[in-house]
Amino acid sequence: MSYKVEDIVRFTEEFAPMELAEDWDNVGLMTGIYENKVERILAALDISDDVIDEAIEKKCDMIITHHPMIFKSIKNVNSGSIIGRRLIKLIKNDIAVYSAHTNLDIARGGTNDTFAELLGLKNRVNLCESVNESGEGLGKVGDMDKEITFAELINKVKDITKLDKLAVSGDLNRTVKRIGIGTGSCCKYEYFKRAKDKGCDAYISSDMGYHDAQSAMAVGLCVIDATHYASEVLVIPVICKYLFCRIYIKIFSLKPQMRIYGIFHFFFDILQ
Repeated sequence: MSYKVEDIVRFTEEFAPMELAEDWDNVGLMTGIYENKVERILAALDISDDVIDEAIEKKCDMIITHHPMIFKSIKNVNSGSIIGRRLIKLIKNDIAVYSAHTNLDIARGGTNDTFAELLGLKNRVNLCESVNESGEGLGKVGDMDKEITFAELINKVKDITKLDKLAVSGDLNRTVKRIGIGTGSCCKYEYFKRAKDKGCDAYISSDMGYHDAQSAMAVGLCVIDATHYASEVLVIPVICKYLFCRIYIKIFSLKPQMRIYGIFHFFFDILQ
């Protein structure tokens, strides 16, 4: 069976509906022709020159990313800018790019749910209020099976993210059980306050600055910065599994490849 770009878009949006995205976000088909045939797909957290070159080398017709290739408005497309050069290369090689950003953060089974599941959180609820009738909201809050020390939680996050070191704020000996999660750039006071109001002892996010750590201390919350990349790249295998089930794709390379600057991607070959 053959698939078109519009088919892959539809399947992806069934998993992460566009209406879940924040108003300020840019999600959907960044570049490409809806009617074009798709035989090979590359899934990655971000678009980079390295990822585009890999897609060209593997003769991929489409790239699916979490972070949008085009985020801020652009006034022209030419070789004088990074985004311009990348768009030109993609268009020349007839490669479509689709991005699911905050809609994937909010979607059931998305970035926050994935992290919460790996951490083993029970009784999960939304950190933020539901964005629509779907009942899904940004971030998750849940309980560990039992109380553990903050130091033990840090080690669990290290195991999940495969990171040797993490930036943290809080008493390492404090016992924690109820945990809040906000993958990506959710290390701000408004999220700390929501987490604390929902009874959290600790909060996991990324992009924590010096003053953010002070804010967390002020509300009495232990915080772990799991890094933007490591906290969200965990969802890429989830997307791969979903697509495999929906469109009968064969995973060409089971082993993820991580480049020097942290691009995590999988290559697929669609069965005909």
